[in-house]
Amino acid sequence: MLLDDRAVQLVLRQVDTKDLALALKGASQEVQEKIFRNMSQRAAQMLKEDMEYMGPVRARLVNEAQQKIVNIIRRLEEAGEIVIARGGEDEIIV
Repeated sequence: MLLDDRAVQLVLRQVDTKDLALALKGASQEVQEKIFRNMSQRAAQMLKEDMEYMGPVRARLVNEAQQKIVNIIRRLEEAGEIVIARGGEDEIIV
C-alpha cells in the first residue's frame, strides 16, 4: 500500500467501518498494520474485534468491500486530495 500516512487517514475518514473490517479480512498483514497504525488505539482495537467476531466471510464480500475502498481512493486522487505512488504508467498500487 503506497499511500502516505496522511492519505491513509483521509481515506479512513471516508470508509464505512463495516466495509473496512471486511476488506481487511482479505488484506496482507502489512496492509492491516498500516491501517491500524493510522487509527487511534481504541478504534484499531474495536476494528480488530469486529474482524474476529465476523468469523469466516465469503471472498466475494471481501472483494466488494475492497473495491469500495479503491473507489474512494480513486475519487480522492481525482479531487487532488491524495497522491498515489505509481509504479509505472497508470498502474495504481494499493
